[in-house]
Amino acid sequence: MKFKTLFLLFNLIILVSFAFIFLMPLPVLGWEYALSFWGQNWGISILFVLLLAGIDAYFVTQWRLFSLLEREDWPGLRTLLETELARRGSLGPQKTRIFLNACLIGQNPGRISELREAYLAKKVRFLPRVALSLGLPLVLEGKAEAIEAFFGPLVENRKTGTDGPWIRWCVAFGRLLNQDIDGAKPLLEGGLKDARQPLLQLLSLYLLDNLKSRDDVRERLEKEKPALAARLTPKEWNSHIEGLKERVILVLFMEKLIGEARQWLETESQGATA
Repeated sequence: MKFKTLFLLFNLIILVSFAFIFLMPLPVLGWEYALSFWGQNWGISILFVLLLAGIDAYFVTQWRLFSLLEREDWPGLRTLLETELARRGSLGPQKTRIFLNACLIGQNPGRISELREAYLAKKVRFLPRVALSLGLPLVLEGKAEAIEAFFGPLVENRKTGTDGPWIRWCVAFGRLLNQDIDGAKPLLEGGLKDARQPLLQLLSLYLLDNLKSRDDVRERLEKEKPALAARLTPKEWNSHIEGLKERVILVLFMEKLIGEARQWLETESQGATA
């Protein structure tokens, strides 16, 4: 359904609902009670009008943004948001995510790096909430020291929200690239504890396989790998990963690594059925 239609329907439903509630006393109880009711509740009417006007004003001012999103016009979105960024110096969290998606889809990751550096310099308050997307080019390019420098300070930051476990995985990945095994190991072991995210468990376990020369890691692999292999069917894995792509932008760009990890895990399943 088009954005304009939704906007009109929203206003129509709200106005009809309000009119029904406000006019209901008239046919039921007559003019005298209705006038008394309206006299006692006129403040609510004004508040309602102001709230509706505020909501409508927001949608009107963002009309072009929503229209471009509806058409999936990513170059147009990037141009629009770049103009706002140049004028204001930063974007809100939601617009930042839209801008990042537009840059990635338009294959312009360099602009993301520029935005990351600008946000770091300005110490933007909501940086932890968009850090995973802003640091994505660093992970994809395998820049170990840059990964540590950007993501490292956010490892214990609770403002990262649901991105927190993935940020810790990114730091572990960077540390492994930098041969910092002692620094990577506890972060990867932490990733195994999140039972709600099998893919995070899989990628953590897969990276831990690089440390299997250690007795404690080898024992953990022998325990965790069969359990994870038996947890989901291939169809369930596909569904889980597709669902994550909508929420964790990192997953969208890690198909090769995810494929390798799944193949590694499937050797466990094949060995168990042999």
